[in-house]
Amino acid sequence: MTKYLLLIGLVWLVWWVWRKARSSLPAPAERQTFEREAERMVQCAHCGVNQPLSESILANGSYYCCAAHLDQSRSSDA
Repeated sequence: MTKYLLLIGLVWLVWWVWRKARSSLPAPAERQTFEREAERMVQCAHCGVNQPLSESILANGSYYCCAAHLDQSRSSDA
């Protein structure tokens, strides 16, 4: 019977220490939602992929998704 009381006491002690440690931690910050303004999307003149205007390359009035596509477009026009 003493073994069971000792085991119950040990389980209770572990549970109590765990709760104390958990309650002393700072509460997680509330999830903040950052609203961003929608950005204009443009289509790559070479492959047709849509991407934000800020990430595209503008050359000769056309938008490109990467420098490689700009180079390929220039070489195919020549």
